[in-house]
Amino acid sequence: MVSRGQNQVVRTLRRRGGITFFGHDFVKMTSVVLGFVLFVAGVNALKLLSLGVQFDAYTYFCILAGQVVLILSLFLYIANSRKELVFGTKKLIAVCICMTISYALNIFLLPLSPYWMPVALSAFLVAPLVRKRDVFVINLFSVAMVLFNTVFVGLQGAGYAGSLTRTELVQFLAMCLSGILAGSFLAYRVYITTKRFSYVLRGLFYGAIAFGIVFVVLLLYRYDNQFNFWQNIGGATYKILVATIGSIVAGLLLHPILEFAFNLVTNTRLVELSDHSNPLIKRLMEEAPGTFNHSMAVANFAEVCAKAIGENPYMARAAAYYHDMGKLINPRFFKENQGDINPHDELLPEQSAEIIRNHAKDGVEMALRAHVPREVAEVAEQHHGTLHIAVFYHKAKQLTDREVDIKEYSYSGQTPKTKIAAIIMICDASEAAIRAMPNPDGEKVNELLKKIIEQRITSGQFADCDITMRDLDTIRNTIINIYGGVFHQRVAYPDGKSAR
Repeated sequence: MVSRGQNQVVRTLRRRGGITFFGHDFVKMTSVVLGFVLFVAGVNALKLLSLGVQFDAYTYFCILAGQVVLILSLFLYIANSRKELVFGTKKLIAVCICMTISYALNIFLLPLSPYWMPVALSAFLVAPLVRKRDVFVINLFSVAMVLFNTVFVGLQGAGYAGSLTRTELVQFLAMCLSGILAGSFLAYRVYITTKRFSYVLRGLFYGAIAFGIVFVVLLLYRYDNQFNFWQNIGGATYKILVATIGSIVAGLLLHPILEFAFNLVTNTRLVELSDHSNPLIKRLMEEAPGTFNHSMAVANFAEVCAKAIGENPYMARAAAYYHDMGKLINPRFFKENQGDINPHDELLPEQSAEIIRNHAKDGVEMALRAHVPREVAEVAEQHHGTLHIAVFYHKAKQLTDREVDIKEYSYSGQTPKTKIAAIIMICDASEAAIRAMPNPDGEKVNELLKKIIEQRITSGQFADCDITMRDLDTIRNTIINIYGGVFHQRVAYPDGKSAR
């Protein structure tokens, strides 16, 4: 199996089916970088043109050169530390759009007053789209781009159009500092919220942090310079408040648009996908109630397991809800949806194996047609990996004397490519096996889980994802703990009936 310490490039090649970073993915990322640079160049040109007659080509190209260096540095970080953003080009484009919007608004609002600048707007916009560390880095680079543009223009001299007075420069630097510090708060707090109201409250708290930083900087500046501190801070208060509210509104409006336009996975989108009013989930409830109940139980297991190993619990729950959607094609051929009649009794084992095998592939296709994000849909194909369908394989061996090809009785999907897919694989098998176990207890469940995990390690099901032995042990122990709450025994009443 693969551990974190093993070569990431090898894992990447496996996941991408042999596509190297310096191949198709490199071309895609280069195209995105060029597009981003062109947008920034256009914004710079409009900004300098708005300054009037002092605009010159030297200033333009110097500013653009600095921006290009910053942009290339950011993409160098992405290429080395966040390759999944390179592979997920749509998310990378969405991030670039957010950064461009933030940059443009900041440099165009600056001449009105530094306090109008939504300095940490990029953090507001990208927080639901990428990981916490990425939000922090992106916000840092966004502030740096604004800082470079303004400081370079200011260096042209006090008479240069667009340059700042000393007091305005202090105000601007205070806002940039607040953008870095308060933006860091956004990176690690807004990321985890899925509730719009919580997003608003945390955004307002960001505004309070920004105001506090500006207050302290201006208070220190007051001792060496004669200016009306209270008048200045009064003007800063309402402007920072308006800029903060504007950033919150921009985030609330833009996030659904980006999610829809690029079919992105965000925590809010994952919660919406897990809603029981979703058309596919409603179909599962009505047409395959046994599979629906199984999926809910797997979701409960997977969510807690994901949280235990530091993965996204919202992704785990959504993936569990959709992992067996393919069973809607032939629901009665799956044990949990059967009554007293088993239709497999009238079929040859190879026919039964084909029906069972197809539910993984069918699940992906159904989910994608319903516009479920690919990251969620593909778990349906990966949760059985290339495991063999033991019941019908053994049935075939009993019906013939010839050698039976195990590949004809194996799933033809992909092995798990992410930890979430590996979690679903384990939880799916565990939930079904525990339910089938007579009189389960903690010790029996522990041995069962060890066997399930060991079989999957031995057959190479975790070779393409970076799950570790420690993660697997944590998942096993977590399921055992959940088992006590989900499959607990009822307390019997004196009349012999169990409590409900």
